[in-house]
Amino acid sequence: MTPGTINLNAGTLSPTPIPVMDALTELRLRQASNPSDFVWRQTPPLIDASRQRLAQYLRCKADDLLLLENITFALNIIVDSLKLDPGGEILTTDHEYGAMLACWRRAAKRQDCTIKQVALPYLSEEPGWILEAFSRAITPGKTKVLFFSHVNCTTGLVMPAKELAEMARKRGLICIVDGAHGPGMVPIDLDSIDADFYAANCHKWMMAPCNVGFMHVAPRAKKMIEPQITSWGYEYKPEQAGEDSGFGGNRWQWSYEFHGSVDRTPQMVLPQTLDFRAELGGDDAVISRCRTLVEHARSAIGSLGLKPATPQNPQMSGAIVAFDFPPPTDRDKARGLFWDRHRIECPVTMGGGKHFLRVSCGWFNTAAEIDALASAVSAHLSDGR
Repeated sequence: MTPGTINLNAGTLSPTPIPVMDALTELRLRQASNPSDFVWRQTPPLIDASRQRLAQYLRCKADDLLLLENITFALNIIVDSLKLDPGGEILTTDHEYGAMLACWRRAAKRQDCTIKQVALPYLSEEPGWILEAFSRAITPGKTKVLFFSHVNCTTGLVMPAKELAEMARKRGLICIVDGAHGPGMVPIDLDSIDADFYAANCHKWMMAPCNVGFMHVAPRAKKMIEPQITSWGYEYKPEQAGEDSGFGGNRWQWSYEFHGSVDRTPQMVLPQTLDFRAELGGDDAVISRCRTLVEHARSAIGSLGLKPATPQNPQMSGAIVAFDFPPPTDRDKARGLFWDRHRIECPVTMGGGKHFLRVSCGWFNTAAEIDALASAVSAHLSDGR
């Protein structure tokens, strides 16, 4: 971290651990020194090894996993590919990421569909309440897509992803999970969740560098989507999809991942990223440390009179704790509220018509940093800024 600053916003982007950054720098030097050799000969085995490690971590088959720039790119592939009947309904919540809602609004307008948002019972301590809210909101014969975040970006609520995906399958709905905050914060078993599509970033809680995302596609759903960018991997016969492309994946993966001359080195250091997590004690140790910090934040900031907006139930919470917060005057002020005066990165989010102070308790944070935030919040509340 830059001296004199505090980052309580791993929910947007985590600092890159030094061993991971060193591995990335070494790969970029190799690429810069002999680029054609690196792209043509060194890249395939590096991408393949990275994919295999990520698949092992996510508990899924490597053949169903795409390595992409980020979740925004991944979800746009899905949304732009889906062919929905006019009058269809896309069911989501009132706590989704704004950019993804914009993506759905664009698609809904193009296909003459509607978006229906469930009023999420985000303060519930019982996952069943969330399932009931979704079940009541499904319109038989009209609802076609179920879209939700595994971990909510506004309050850090951990959704019952497996149960929601099962509900979608039983109702004949396409299930798409925005897993941006999932990997690294909560245990992930993609084969068990069994959504049609699950996309996420690795640069938040997993500690990978920026420009590392993925999309997992269930075999039954692969025919629903097509690449947004047409390049060398495009033309192959359906029966050739699982064949080795020679470029670090099968032909289906190559058709989505190859975008010409781009820097894929960040996607190659997932083995080093996961090795670093193992050195910290593995997921159990990282998750435990983050939860301890969350409880400290609940106490330190809650003592100021701010009401927690994240459940305490460990099944429904992770490394983020949010608090009801007075609405700032504008979005830019919300983003820099504590940065401008205190050099503390901690955003104010919005969902369901309310504003929240979202505290991301990363693996690198300390209780003293949370205490500094509490002091800054106290000063803000006292002077009305």
